[in-house]
Amino acid sequence: MADTTRIPIGVPTWYGVAGGPVAWALHLGTAWSVAELSCLAPSSSGVLLHGGSLGSGSRLAVWLGTGLPWLVALSAVAACALATVRSRRARRDRPDGTTSTERISLLLVLGWFLSLMSLAAITGGAIALAILEPC
Repeated sequence: MADTTRIPIGVPTWYGVAGGPVAWALHLGTAWSVAELSCLAPSSSGVLLHGGSLGSGSRLAVWLGTGLPWLVALSAVAACALATVRSRRARRDRPDGTTSTERISLLLVLGWFLSLMSLAAITGGAIALAILEPC
């Protein structure tokens, strides 16, 4: 008879793996592009050059484009923690070391690494935005 113990792969596992990198991509696409485009100012010849100023609306968009992805990456780390607990529980229930539990463990190691690195990259971007003047 086949073992029908449920393997704990699902939304927390995949969100833990992909949530951080997607959040970092959204951060790069929103915060940094808004900052770059807001800092452009026309020169006397009509060419757009750096030298403008980041207005209050753009500043809010940049901080929202940093803070919201940071929260998404942090929740991806939490999803990895939840999925790790579920995976260890399933491995304890299935001591034979099946391939499916080993795959989930590999996905979770990848998820921890990607989510923590994405969280660090977004945090570094937030520190740069707080310390350095974007324009």
